[in-house]
Amino acid sequence: MPRYTRAELADVSGVAARTIRYYHSLGVLPKPGRAGKEVVYTDEHLDRLRDIVAMQARGLRLDAIREVFDTEPQAGDWRTLFDPRAGQSVERSSRVDDAELIAMLGDRGTDVLTELISAGYLERRGLHWFIEDRTMFKAALVLYDVGTDITLSGELRTLIQSRIAALADDVVRTVRDAAGTGYGGEGVGVDLSRFRDRLLAMAWEVGGATLSAEIERAAAEDDTVRHRDRAPAASGR
Repeated sequence: MPRYTRAELADVSGVAARTIRYYHSLGVLPKPGRAGKEVVYTDEHLDRLRDIVAMQARGLRLDAIREVFDTEPQAGDWRTLFDPRAGQSVERSSRVDDAELIAMLGDRGTDVLTELISAGYLERRGLHWFIEDRTMFKAALVLYDVGTDITLSGELRTLIQSRIAALADDVVRTVRDAAGTGYGGEGVGVDLSRFRDRLLAMAWEVGGATLSAEIERAAAEDDTVRHRDRAPAASGR
């Protein structure tokens, strides 16, 4: 069985040695064995690290990841949706049949179906419905429930996707430029492939929170400007 030092494990997994020690402290990574005075890791540790990174890339936090490993997921359990050991993957797009779509729409009525098709969230393909982006689809339904029509959410979807696409290009370009000759002497192309899941995990952890904070800031500033603009008119009455 292959054995690794901590530095070797960090190199083959792409997870920093200090992060490996942190995972030990949280209980999401088994403690290493020992060969004399040296700590020794095996492929079991390498596989576990890859599973951790994969679950982080899907948006799962470390306390929830520990829960996945501590319990054996049962059919229908939320853990099976995130557990790489279950052999499942989270697809951005999907096909659903009529019964599944009806269940997703609930009691929203047929009007919302027409709007979803018109806004590009949903497309009929043969006997199935094609959903290009499940996350955006669900977000559109949530916005609809709080009074935002599907057409407006479609415009927001296009705006967000275009800006995020440009940001993603900048992030990858920055990582490539910083890599120089590559981590551990490897080629830049290998670096980006090797660290892709770590970038995805960062995006889940930082991206959503940052976007929410910036929307809150922009809304507050907009409210301040509107109140200031209305103040002279009100005082002049």
